[in-house]
Amino acid sequence: MLGNMDPGVPQINLLAVYVANGLGFSLLLAVLYGRHKRLWDRSRDGMIFRWMCRICLLLCILDTGGFTLEGKQFPGARQVSIINRVVILLLAVILSYLWICYVNYKTLLNHRQTRTNCLLAAIPAAAIGLFSLANLFFPIFFWVNEANYYYRTAWFFLPWMVVYGYMVWGVFQSYCAQRRVDRRLFIPMLMFLAPICAGSLIQLFCYGISLVWPSVAVGLTYLYINLQSEQAYLDPLTRLYNRNYLLHYMNHITSWAKGKRQITGVMLDINDFKSINDTLGHTEGDAVLQAVGALLLRSAGNHAVIRYGGDEFVILLEDLLPDAVQATIDTIRQALQAYNLSRAPLPPVSFSMGIAKFDHTDMFQFFHDMDMRMYEQKHAFYLYKESPQTPSAICNDRENKDAFV
Repeated sequence: MLGNMDPGVPQINLLAVYVANGLGFSLLLAVLYGRHKRLWDRSRDGMIFRWMCRICLLLCILDTGGFTLEGKQFPGARQVSIINRVVILLLAVILSYLWICYVNYKTLLNHRQTRTNCLLAAIPAAAIGLFSLANLFFPIFFWVNEANYYYRTAWFFLPWMVVYGYMVWGVFQSYCAQRRVDRRLFIPMLMFLAPICAGSLIQLFCYGISLVWPSVAVGLTYLYINLQSEQAYLDPLTRLYNRNYLLHYMNHITSWAKGKRQITGVMLDINDFKSINDTLGHTEGDAVLQAVGALLLRSAGNHAVIRYGGDEFVILLEDLLPDAVQATIDTIRQALQAYNLSRAPLPPVSFSMGIAKFDHTDMFQFFHDMDMRMYEQKHAFYLYKESPQTPSAICNDRENKDAFV
């Protein structure tokens, strides 16, 4: 991939190339044909990930072929080398572009915005692709001499600026999404990029070995492991943590962090959610659940948000004073009001809330306390709905203030 700039004959360690690319090839085969692949390959981001693995696997093969062809003399050898290198450039740009699409589908709940971002991101990839194809006839990014040795031109950095620009931008976008959408994404995205940067730098200064595509394979394998974790701990519809994660978290707090963290739990239930499904359809009901999940993530900051089940959610607020807890609830209320304004003239969405503190002894009592207090507010909501004699639907109870809106 990263070629030689020395006018002399480059020294290539073919054994190291075969071992490195063989390792990358083997890792990707395991990812693509592992027994758990069907857990994730039906989603849009899962399909993009699968194509990234396929392209990287092909790049391991082509990169091995490119190094093997260096200096070989047979009819058409030079032309085959040029075609091989052009295809590597094209696939490298496509792989990095798919990475941007993958990040967008992981971080954006708005599919229209995702499609727009992906279309805009395709512009530099398309430009580099056209120049790469032109390299079949003109030495734009690289050239192969009559002895069938590969050299870079002064413009060689352009396609790799686009490739690594995409990768860095994807990590930056996932970092920005920590507050907006999903705080769990940044570390996996960063760990995807780390081995690629290390392998690229080594190969840049030590031509004759192949580490870039095996490094990408390592990064993809890490993402694959993360996908498996997502299946265990993430709700597929809202992308929130699920009840499995909640139990795992509470067991950790009870066993290993007993007394070290002050936990306040907020349980929220969407009022009259059944009527949304019955009158507007389950598609609109799913959209409401996704929107509620997104606004809770934004409002809760770095605190865990869990889809407890159905239309119930739990927020675990760590080490917050009562005023900070109330400020978080106020933020949720404001976000919900903004959401209701955005979906007018559809009926507004409201919550019932139950708040409890965890005493580090009985987590099931903790859940029960939140549940009972939430149902007290839900009962009040239905009484108000049937006989709206009070001027406001906001509960005045001090502990469960602003329980529904």
